[in-house]
Amino acid sequence: MMRSSDQPLTANGSISSPCRRRVQRNVILFIVGVMVLPILVAAQPPDTLWTRTFGGSNIDLGNCVQPTDDGGYVITGYTRSFGTMSGRNVWLVKTDSAGNEEWNNAFGGNDDDEGQSVQQTVDGGYVIVGHTKSFGAGGKDVLLIKTDALGNLAWIETYGGIYDDEGYSVLQTADGGFVIAGATSSFGAGGRDVWLIKTDSSGVQEWTKTHGGMSSDGAWSIRPTSDGGFVITGWTYSHGPGYLGNAWLLKTDSLGNGEWNVAFGDSGVDRGQAVQQTADGGYIVAGYTDSFGAGLYDMLLIKTNSSGTQEWMKTHGGSGRDYGHSVQQTADGGYIVGGYTLSFGAGSEDVWLVKTDANGNEEWSQTYGGTSTDVGYCVQLAADGGYIVAGYTLSFGAGMHDVWLIKTAGGSTGIAEIAENRLAQNFPNPFNPTTTIRFALVESGDVALSIYDVSGQQVRSLVDEWRSAGRHSIVWDGRDDAGRQVASGVYVYRLRAGQFSRSAKMVITK
Repeated sequence: MMRSSDQPLTANGSISSPCRRRVQRNVILFIVGVMVLPILVAAQPPDTLWTRTFGGSNIDLGNCVQPTDDGGYVITGYTRSFGTMSGRNVWLVKTDSAGNEEWNNAFGGNDDDEGQSVQQTVDGGYVIVGHTKSFGAGGKDVLLIKTDALGNLAWIETYGGIYDDEGYSVLQTADGGFVIAGATSSFGAGGRDVWLIKTDSSGVQEWTKTHGGMSSDGAWSIRPTSDGGFVITGWTYSHGPGYLGNAWLLKTDSLGNGEWNVAFGDSGVDRGQAVQQTADGGYIVAGYTDSFGAGLYDMLLIKTNSSGTQEWMKTHGGSGRDYGHSVQQTADGGYIVGGYTLSFGAGSEDVWLVKTDANGNEEWSQTYGGTSTDVGYCVQLAADGGYIVAGYTLSFGAGMHDVWLIKTAGGSTGIAEIAENRLAQNFPNPFNPTTTIRFALVESGDVALSIYDVSGQQVRSLVDEWRSAGRHSIVWDGRDDAGRQVASGVYVYRLRAGQFSRSAKMVITK
């Protein structure tokens, strides 16, 4: 009697044709499974290392997070639990690398004041931009706050007219000053215009520029470009096909003069929330749309070339409302998009991370939250190759809304397994004023990491010492060995460890 594991044989002892086909099919399925398995493993979202909440018994919210030079994080948003308590106060929270609070400070007056964007400055302090109803000329005014390294107030400046004016994004420029992007109802051509403000290092206004038409236009994000100018995204009702507003991408020179602008969208609501120049010189825009996609609103991702011409557009989402608020290019050439979703997750809104490849195709997505509303506004790359996310939570914490900080492990976009020496692409890139270089060593030994200009002359020695096996990260502040700020342009960083030598290019902007 034939056992179930035996194969039926022909008269000459060979396996019969039907069985041969089954064997061949099983072998093919096995091979495909072996080939697909690493892909499926690589596409898994990274583990959550930790989450932290910050706040009191009232409403506290985080709009922006940035990694700091000491390996920690700084968050801005607003608080009603601390400060003058008569309204919203700008809130600044500093944590260590594990998300433990080191200090916090509130700023504001007797009305509503809110922080939208924060950057660490070259002196180790912080600059915050937002808006204020407590100070200024009228309505809301753009608010710029400078602190020292411990969050103590250095100075406050406001900018605006008699109507509402807000600041949403801030950068420090190579001269030590600041450039702000936002929206103004007090100046410009229409009801609302994109407003750019350039200040010196003390917040004294040097120039302003408006961009827009006769309708409503505004900016939510500004980033430096490799030619010393700026790229901005936001919304426009003055341009594009949609009467409900389109996503808008603007490119300016170093003085804020417009070079080109492009509107994206259709007849529905389309918005650009965040922008970054990509390694190929183009731009990536994240936002949301109800002109395209699967649901009421979908996360929107647009890639353009260096002239703003669309290369591709992708949407991500389900049948509910899904939003993209922040985007970063990752070391593998793909993108990480942060926002929130009502289509997926545990309940109501959930914080949402979507990782894509270089063409915007989803590699993985992950939600974070409980049964109440949990919203993500900002995602940044962390020094260990993971992600740091800021927003707010009603599911966890001490009060009505608490600032929520989420840290993930390195995942597939960092140097995951140290099977060989590796040198990762610096981030951010292009950058101003600082960037982080990551590398991994299989074994301990003498290591040299140096910066060179395009002529091959050494500009800065960052590492020249014995280093242990493992992952390492170094921050370059854009200065040479003599402490002078280097000129904008292309530079090469080179890692040497034993017989291993690798180089990569980076771009510093002004």
